[in-house]
Amino acid sequence: MVQQIHSVGAASTAFAAAERASREQIDASALALAGLPVVQALLDAVGVSVVVLNGERQIIFGNNVFLAGLRAEYVQTVRGMRPGEALDCIHAWKCPGGCGTAPECATCGMVLATLASRGTGRVEEQECLMNLRRGGQIDAAEMQVHASQIEIEGENFTMVALRDISAEKRRAALQRIFLHDVANLLGTLLLRAELLAARAPPEVADQACNIRLLAERMRHELEDQRVLVMAENGTLNVRREPVRPGEALDMAAGILRGNPVAQGRRIEIAQTNPGAIATDESLLVRVLVNMMKNALEATSDGGEVHAWAEAVPEGCEFHVWNAAPIPPRVALQVFKRSFSTKPGGGRGLGTFSMKLLGERYLGGSVGFTSTEADGTTFYLRLPA
Repeated sequence: MVQQIHSVGAASTAFAAAERASREQIDASALALAGLPVVQALLDAVGVSVVVLNGERQIIFGNNVFLAGLRAEYVQTVRGMRPGEALDCIHAWKCPGGCGTAPECATCGMVLATLASRGTGRVEEQECLMNLRRGGQIDAAEMQVHASQIEIEGENFTMVALRDISAEKRRAALQRIFLHDVANLLGTLLLRAELLAARAPPEVADQACNIRLLAERMRHELEDQRVLVMAENGTLNVRREPVRPGEALDMAAGILRGNPVAQGRRIEIAQTNPGAIATDESLLVRVLVNMMKNALEATSDGGEVHAWAEAVPEGCEFHVWNAAPIPPRVALQVFKRSFSTKPGGGRGLGTFSMKLLGERYLGGSVGFTSTEADGTTFYLRLPA
């Protein structure tokens, strides 16, 4: 909804300055920007909303993405307005000075980023949470705001890029709730399965043990997902302690025991004795599990996967081998996130997580060799 823009004094504000440029000044600024069509073309080419503001935070230009979000065909529709007014923020007209002058505007990421960038001359980033009027309803908008400065014909302008992060916010909240609630349910299920297995008659105890094993597998998969989310967010903590490589391999193989991917296949672990290394045992085992699972999936029924660790000058190197070579075109994409040779979405995280955890968090290197003659060997090299 387009409101009439009033000329107001500096006192009519609870936060940012309320003064506005005159229509003549706005038209002159727009004309200066129109003289640089390459700038407008570049702003139209980006995939996020971008507005160019004058010194009074009024819109001089909005790119195609911004105008499409407003269902506006021409930038003249919003020229001279402030961003919150164009977006129809519920606080935009709470004070006569408009967008940026209400008490609530003191917490608005868009206003804060704009003012900070004008003050420092640098790129400033803020998270902006807005409540917008949309078709008679109030909608929540969550945006990442980047504000930067540009000078055109002696006049300073602020370029403000707005990226919608609503879906990211909802997904992160759902992940936290889901992972927390399911973990609690699995804890209860495991406890009851253990009690049932201990107290039930023999004909029932076997089934109770199977339920417990399934619950353990579910808990491991859930924890894998939680660790991967934290690793990608940069919030994963690493706890280094002495770890014996042979024990880590045994733990990884034990986790896969009973997994459908291991049915009809064997994991053979060579008992070498490299010295203990200082690393995060939990993350190391997760990397090894993914290596072994990847090898088992590539192994035919009745086949074997071999795993071993050996001392190298840098520290310790873990290996997981299977007989099948990786096709050259597949080998080029092995560690890419979401790449998978299997159909369907939601795959391709196993090899990606090997690389992410093994290198970024454990400080090692992850790779593989694959030939027709020698099969495929994935390795994780860790410093001592």
